[in-house]
Amino acid sequence: MDGADLCFEIEKRALAGFVYSEAVASHYMRQVFEAVRYIHDRGIIHRDLKPHCVLLSSKENAAPVKLGGFGVALQLPESGLVQASRIGTPAFMAPEVVNRESPGFGRPVDMWALGVMLYVLLTGTLPFAGTKNRVFEMISNGVYSMQSRQWDQISESAKDLCTRLLCLNQNDRITIKEALAHPWIREREKFALRKHLPDTVEELRKFNARRKLKGTVLAAVSSPRWSQIPFHSPMTTTNSSPGVTAHTSTTSSSNDFDDMASSAVSQILDSLEDTQWLTIGDRVELDFLQKLFEDKQLRTLLELYDRINSDEIRPYNPPESNVAKIVSDIITTIEQGSYQHTSTHAHDLLNILLEPHVQALLQAHDVVAQEVYGDGVVRVGPSYISHNTLTSDNNIDNDYTGHNGNELNDSRGDGLSDTVCDVTRVRLVQFQRNTDEPLGITLRMTENKRCVVSRILNGGMIHRQGTLHVGDEIKEINGKPVSNHPIQYLQQMLKDARGSITFKIIPSYRSQPPPCDIYVKALFNYDPKDDDLIPCAQAGIKFSIGDILQIISKDDHNWWQGKKAILPKNVDERMISNYYGNYDNSPAGLIPSPELQEWRIATNAIEQARDGNANCGVFGRKRKVMKDKYLAKHNAVFDQLDLVTYEEVIRLPEFRRKTLVLLGAHGVGRRHIKNTLITSQPKQFAYPIPHTTRLPKKDEENGKNYYFVTHEEMMRDIANNEYLEYGTHDDAMYGTKLETIRNINRQGLMAVLDVEPQALKVLRTAEFAPYVVFIAAPDLSQIKGVNDESLERLVKESELLQQAYGHYFDLVIVNNDIEETIRELQHSIERVSLQPQWVPVSWVY
Repeated sequence: MDGADLCFEIEKRALAGFVYSEAVASHYMRQVFEAVRYIHDRGIIHRDLKPHCVLLSSKENAAPVKLGGFGVALQLPESGLVQASRIGTPAFMAPEVVNRESPGFGRPVDMWALGVMLYVLLTGTLPFAGTKNRVFEMISNGVYSMQSRQWDQISESAKDLCTRLLCLNQNDRITIKEALAHPWIREREKFALRKHLPDTVEELRKFNARRKLKGTVLAAVSSPRWSQIPFHSPMTTTNSSPGVTAHTSTTSSSNDFDDMASSAVSQILDSLEDTQWLTIGDRVELDFLQKLFEDKQLRTLLELYDRINSDEIRPYNPPESNVAKIVSDIITTIEQGSYQHTSTHAHDLLNILLEPHVQALLQAHDVVAQEVYGDGVVRVGPSYISHNTLTSDNNIDNDYTGHNGNELNDSRGDGLSDTVCDVTRVRLVQFQRNTDEPLGITLRMTENKRCVVSRILNGGMIHRQGTLHVGDEIKEINGKPVSNHPIQYLQQMLKDARGSITFKIIPSYRSQPPPCDIYVKALFNYDPKDDDLIPCAQAGIKFSIGDILQIISKDDHNWWQGKKAILPKNVDERMISNYYGNYDNSPAGLIPSPELQEWRIATNAIEQARDGNANCGVFGRKRKVMKDKYLAKHNAVFDQLDLVTYEEVIRLPEFRRKTLVLLGAHGVGRRHIKNTLITSQPKQFAYPIPHTTRLPKKDEENGKNYYFVTHEEMMRDIANNEYLEYGTHDDAMYGTKLETIRNINRQGLMAVLDVEPQALKVLRTAEFAPYVVFIAAPDLSQIKGVNDESLERLVKESELLQQAYGHYFDLVIVNNDIEETIRELQHSIERVSLQPQWVPVSWVY
């Protein structure tokens, strides 16, 4: 899944111009309710439901949501209750969990969490916020408010559902089935308002910002640098002077420090929770605000902030990063000498240096010195100037000098260099290249003439080393400035470089996208050598219809990174693990994204519709890519095209196909094949009896050869989309009803269908899971002495069908001999149910 969690996706899409309304929230909550009903029906409770657990399956606007975060999920016993314990996220805990009520809790805890989640989606805020103790107190009393301005835009139906979910008594709380039957969910079109909720979106933005800030705090305190700095523990002594604590073991000192560190982090996170109340003043009691502003710790922090903010900027001097080690040596010297016994000052100094807070402060100093000002990190920006001499001149010369205290100026061309506080880290990246292996990197020049890393191919040399990242700005290559050089020249320089290669870069600080690991089935043929739009033809991957591609990266909207993941025909299935193990080491290549491929197809069709000439100029196409994408997607020709690019698939060890679909040209022998299968294996295959509006003939029974219905009945069912196919013959209507196919599947049989290719749009679903076999016309070159126009027509029609629908075929059999074709088909059906196979993801999830 490459979509973010629900709150982040709502914020992103709302800021992109999409309407966020009650109807959207109802749409998402219904899917979450369905997921919860699924686990509740199986006796499972989630216990930690929150927006973080609700992820969108993709970045598409219509992407469904998926429920995750089952780390503390629990299978309920027969009683439906488990012993109460506080597990989960505090703001989403139910009262019975907070109060540890007896005899325990069950499914209602998830319903309470769903109520909190609905509250967040409707208002952008939590109903219970603040420090953990305050949150628990509010939850225990069921205290929450619907008086904020966001609620003025919310319907009474939505308020009713939220109130019933947040019912304090778990026995009176609404169940998941009742929630799904609530009008706001079941009749969304009628009860859920479609008015945009700007206040809710703004509060969601703040809610997400606080989540990111908490994550940053936790990431900082989890830095591996903390474990690399020795925590000094004084040696055990029995001759300690008065006032000097004798520590008995290193372990106890270390544990004390861990407890203090944990307490400090908890205090920081609690203070972040308190800030939420400052942003929702219409809900805060005055006495709480008074207590908050009278808090001495808060006032001290604000005074410290003012002092730091108003302090004059001083010249840059790289700090020492081994202060903790120096202090540790001082402590050892004092302890091993006689200073502490003869000198009061040494005694006091030892007491100060042994304070855990002081040692933690020194550790923090070394972490900052190493991470921010360590080796290879220098300041790029204006030299020291006081506040009285600040100017707005952005034209700083682009000169580079040594690293020993000399200034390195950088004009980034984006208006950032006029800020004294702008500090950028320049790094030197060096590696060896002694082979002809490509670096696996492409560059681009921005509008500001900055050379940046545009793409890094997964599995390539640069990717394996992890020294460069997408977005890094390159200043020099092997000591040569890259400014004023075209990209083609720089790419050729990299291609020809051997031995030691050195980059001087300014790292990109944007977060790297999460790794992508999905598999898709190619629904079109592609050769990068024939593609005028690909940035580098050598980096492209050639593939054909039906090839399975492993998608490694979708960072670029136009060019994905992937590699072939299907087994070659000569690889034994038993050797599959070995094959994949070797194949994963190969570098990824470029393939067109679905959006680019759809644009390409639509553009060609539009140009052909205009003047019949699809041979447009290459450079014109490149210049118009981004501009024409929007126009193409809103063109009538685009809407008429059946655009197919890739289909996401998953490899399963076993998967039962429910229907057998025989496609082919008229007269190729499909009916004979179908009848032979059903006659020879009636316990495995069956054919859906068609419906007709004609009158029964003599000796015809309803349900044996046909189902006889009236014309009105059939027209009504057609209007309700209950027929797979239908047509008219001799003033009577005939058709295959979907329910007859379902009845065959319920009996454990495989329905055999000889239908038109258009029926695949209905059949290719998880409900029918078809195995699509194309019966191709005979090879005329193997039929000697035959010159039949009907055979030529058959071959031509077969070729046209294969060109139009070949991407849907699971198997193609050339019908040179009808009996051999039937045997091959039977063998394939037996084999497909026993061997691993790639099936669409939508059939599984």
